[in-house]
Amino acid sequence: MSSCSVQNTPRIIIRDADSDFVKFTLSNTCLSVANAVRRVAIAEVPTVAIDLVEVVENSTVLCDEFIAHRLGLIPLVSDSASDYLLPSEYDGEDEAKINIHLNLAVRCCSDRTLDVTTNHFVCTDSKIIPVNFHPIESTSNKQEPPGVLIVKLRKNQELIVKCIARKGIGKDHAKWSPVATAVYKCEPELRLNEELTKKLTGIIFNSKYNFSFVKHL
Repeated sequence: MSSCSVQNTPRIIIRDADSDFVKFTLSNTCLSVANAVRRVAIAEVPTVAIDLVEVVENSTVLCDEFIAHRLGLIPLVSDSASDYLLPSEYDGEDEAKINIHLNLAVRCCSDRTLDVTTNHFVCTDSKIIPVNFHPIESTSNKQEPPGVLIVKLRKNQELIVKCIARKGIGKDHAKWSPVATAVYKCEPELRLNEELTKKLTGIIFNSKYNFSFVKHL
């Protein structure tokens, strides 16, 4: 990467990309621009996450606050985040513009431990769902692929919660950060001195490090 003293046009080459990963090369710019891209990806890209949790019934081994915290960190598909407004941007009374409702009601009726996961959610908006969401019945323990584990229930234990997801950014809370990690590294730019190589003849031996270079003529 070159110095920022001269105005350059950054160039991006996509090396690898899929639905949840991207690797690219940023060139013709300086480190400050690369770091700015990293920071924007972490803190400025809006996503949707569970923001409010109403616990109706909780007879599990986990307290209400613990479960609410776990629910807030569940990654939600946020492709439609642009369809909603930030709560700070909207003063109207139409909650559909800022709120997405998700409900969870699970009760264990068998002697086997029941894993409560994101697949037990009932989502009002089919576009805002947990990642890898595959809906199942509330009493089912057959999950392929399994969802994100929330809590485990024993017989007669029950969990009923009402959740409201909202749009936000990672600067406000880490649960809205769209990336697990965003890093960059500098790749060396190697240049061969052609004029110097033309002056090299035969074998050059370095006794200090005990290695040699051979010039092929």
